[in-house]
Amino acid sequence: MGLMDEHRLTIVGVISAIVLISSFSISILLEEEEISFTIDDNSIMNDIEQISSVGPRVSGSNAENLTSEYISERFSEIGLENVKIEEFEITGAWFVDAEPDEHQILMHAQLEQGAQNIPGLPDGTAGTARVEIDSTGDLNHLEKFTFLGYSGSTHKHDNILTDFGNGSESEFSAAGDLTDLALLINYDNGRSLAEIYKNSIDQNAAVVLIYTDGVEVPPFRTVTVQENGKTVPFPDAYNGQYSDILIPFVYISESVAIQFHDFIERASDDQTLFASLDGFWEGYNVGTRTVKVVTGELEGSGNKEIMIGAHHDSVYNSPGAVDNAVGVAQLLEIASQLSQINLESTVKFTTWGGEELGTLGSQAYLNAHPEEIEQLDLYINIDSTNLDPAVGLSTLGIDSSDGKIADTVDRIKNEILTNGWDEYSAYVNYNVDTGNSDHRSFNNYNIETLGFYGWEYPQYHRPTDKVDIVNQQGLALTTEIILHVVSEEGGGHSPDNPIIEIQALEGGSDSWVFPFTIALLAGLATGIGGLIVVFIKEISNELMAFMLGMAAGVMLLISIFDLWLGQVMEYGFIQITISFILGAAFIFMINSLIRKDEDEVVSEKRKLYLSGIFTAVALGIHNFPEGLAIGVAVLESAQYGVVLMIAIGLHNIPEGIAVAAPIKAGGGGNMKAILIAFATGLTEPLGALFALLILGSILTPVMVGLSLAFVGGIMVVVSFKELIPQALAQNRNQFMIVGILFGSALMQLSLLLLE
Repeated sequence: MGLMDEHRLTIVGVISAIVLISSFSISILLEEEEISFTIDDNSIMNDIEQISSVGPRVSGSNAENLTSEYISERFSEIGLENVKIEEFEITGAWFVDAEPDEHQILMHAQLEQGAQNIPGLPDGTAGTARVEIDSTGDLNHLEKFTFLGYSGSTHKHDNILTDFGNGSESEFSAAGDLTDLALLINYDNGRSLAEIYKNSIDQNAAVVLIYTDGVEVPPFRTVTVQENGKTVPFPDAYNGQYSDILIPFVYISESVAIQFHDFIERASDDQTLFASLDGFWEGYNVGTRTVKVVTGELEGSGNKEIMIGAHHDSVYNSPGAVDNAVGVAQLLEIASQLSQINLESTVKFTTWGGEELGTLGSQAYLNAHPEEIEQLDLYINIDSTNLDPAVGLSTLGIDSSDGKIADTVDRIKNEILTNGWDEYSAYVNYNVDTGNSDHRSFNNYNIETLGFYGWEYPQYHRPTDKVDIVNQQGLALTTEIILHVVSEEGGGHSPDNPIIEIQALEGGSDSWVFPFTIALLAGLATGIGGLIVVFIKEISNELMAFMLGMAAGVMLLISIFDLWLGQVMEYGFIQITISFILGAAFIFMINSLIRKDEDEVVSEKRKLYLSGIFTAVALGIHNFPEGLAIGVAVLESAQYGVVLMIAIGLHNIPEGIAVAAPIKAGGGGNMKAILIAFATGLTEPLGALFALLILGSILTPVMVGLSLAFVGGIMVVVSFKELIPQALAQNRNQFMIVGILFGSALMQLSLLLLE
């Protein structure tokens, strides 16, 4: 009976069955240890209450100082390392330098009567006599107006109140000189505030009053300009030409605008009248401001770095519960959860001052820390991410600067939304220029970013953005998505030490040479299987049945449990199964075309030889996407790439046996058996090169998953149409069955190592 008698066969079969069952059990146990998070929305809510309770957190204010200290203390409580508060002196930080209750604005609108069209003077400014005076009185700051832009204090008298539509470019072009005019503009977001303000100053307007239909509590909006990809405060934009000639630029409530319109309409009905605006504005601006940035980190085992940030400042007229105490509180919960697991990546946590001034804090930090730009792999920004279905705010926006990460985030959010978040939705967009929060500062340095945000809500940038509008039930959604993204991108695992750890290798490789070499070594392991077959002097029917069964076991286990089921669990049933079926149909057609031209009588040796060739083709195709995986893995982590090489190399050995055995037995000879076995593995490094040099940034996890499923379909057909029939033809069925068990057990052990 050669190498194996019935007694030995029984032992091998029993051991193989035990190993197979045990390895499956271990796999299930490992899956049960998958990282999960229990998010404490009570803790998040408490942090929101504490942060928003200090009131408006304008950068440079005492409220920002208190907030920075609170965040720093919470970082230390969580267990972050290198916790510190950095200060940056920002020049050109154009912002009213006073607490809200110190701002003054007195505006009186009235009708005046007098001579019209006096040469050299604005209409109605000579020989006037007030025939009727109606006054808006002293406006209540934070309820009736907000400052958008202005420096110093002044008293503007007898400015003609003019309805200026929506402040379109065509309206400014047609108006010409606007000296001594007070422009009343219905702002509809059709143009930027900066462009409206620029036109007003260029054409000598005295005052600009902005309102919006239906808006009674005016919001604060920073007047900034995008120049060279950076946010620039208005006075510093346009080469600084407006720094010394600013005029009052005020957002007023709709009710005040209605009164002003009444005066304008009454004056239009009587050519002897004109609407006049007297105003006294006080709200001193500053050119330099202190901006704080709070940092802390969780050190990982590798060199990859991820940063998560949220701005802690607010606009001057708002306590900023949603914008952005929510984002800071979610960041604190994320830090707390991640501190309980081990990560390959170092995760840095930052809260920014100066975001409402034009992302000045994050810009200053990156300018001061150029090393961050070189080391950082991903930045995640959290801004105003509170979702409340009760008020229609149920959509989370996620903007990515990288298509591959966008695919990952889309998969993760789909899994999470289907698990108890039916009222909510999330949209993942691949867009490098979306949003105007701190992630834009990182985009300027070509750092990959994810920006998380909620849609604008009625209390946005208003005094009413208080803790009572926060939807506690929605706080965990953003938190959970980000936790799973960081865990996946950052290489998260349980606190237990890994079984295999290569200390000598750290980080990844930017060169294609190292990944190619790793993939080549893994692929050449198929040749070892070929050599094993060659050293066997004679292949008996029993051994041939065993080897063919082993080959079928190897291919079926890989195909069904890894290439199909594993990809289904990762990327969904329908698309993976379709790809699997297409692969099966493809190889079935190829097989039929080849067999069609054969003589009706084909020798048993010829059949064995063809089975070996088909097995080689199937495994060669299978090794190509494995090479893709190795190439990408080594770029992420050299350590993981080497471990992956060892695991794939081990399971390539039985693949080489599966190829060489039928080729040798079919009359192909030792040399041909070895060469074809080696050639089967050479597709491994070709796959790595294809991933690194050709596919580049377009290669996504979904594409790899679909290709693996396609290969799985090919291997199933080869197993049932070639290997098993040839094994049965040896008339040694028990040897075939044990071979299937042995091959399955061997392959399951190698896959277990890959996990």
